[in-house]
Amino acid sequence: MKMVIKQILNTNAVISNDENGQDVLLLGSGLGFKSRNGDVIDQERVEKQFILKDKNHKSQFREILDTVPQEYIMVAEDVIDYAVQIYDMTLNETIHISLVDHIYHAVENFKQGFAVPNSILHDIIRFYPDEYKVGQKMLDLIEAKFDYRLSNDEAGFVAMHFVTARHNQISGNAKKMIVMVSELNDLILSELKFQVKEDSLPYYRYMTHLKFFAQRVMTNYYYKEHGGARMLEELLRNYPDEYHCSQKVCKYIEDKYHYKAGHDELIYLAVHLSQLKNS
Repeated sequence: MKMVIKQILNTNAVISNDENGQDVLLLGSGLGFKSRNGDVIDQERVEKQFILKDKNHKSQFREILDTVPQEYIMVAEDVIDYAVQIYDMTLNETIHISLVDHIYHAVENFKQGFAVPNSILHDIIRFYPDEYKVGQKMLDLIEAKFDYRLSNDEAGFVAMHFVTARHNQISGNAKKMIVMVSELNDLILSELKFQVKEDSLPYYRYMTHLKFFAQRVMTNYYYKEHGGARMLEELLRNYPDEYHCSQKVCKYIEDKYHYKAGHDELIYLAVHLSQLKNS
């Protein structure tokens, strides 16, 4: 299928339609130069393409095109491609706006000698290792492109953008979610008092469960209960420590975040704790 120009945004960016009739934004050097609506697009000149469905996002990206040099946009898209291809991340379309805006201002701040400390960097590294590795990739790409090596704090900030984009939340909620995961993990480990292997598969599964538990709390989403009274009895009999710890976590969530976890939530957490303890 030949793609034709529907709208020219600037000399390097145009809008076309994909095979499903959706607007697709195409980036490439000179794509819009001396072109007109209806012209067939030379596919070999297309370097990046993605879909922005939301009208507000399209408008915001046009502002990005007017204010941010093209090379920053391409770096951001390279980072996004890396996250999708290497870590199989499914991302909200807002990442195409938020990431390039952040990278551009991070480099500008660096040039002026201004650095923003990341107070939760340790927790980001600990609880979101994949997203942090994507942030590290951004540092490498920036250094290769502009010869500036940004700090690991910036890798953490970029990681938060991907946490946000993966869970379709505003950045403020992403930070709250990270803090919540840290709180829950500290509570659990202090309660159960056993050593964990942070590179083990059970720990990875446990941390993944905590992240999505926190996401459910932040979005006020509840599991549909399946009547777990019998399972609760078995947990209490076979894993009393993990059962009571799970109860305390759910009580903590209810007291602090006003989210009343059901039986299924308690069961799933207790099962993960038992697997973690036995790993």
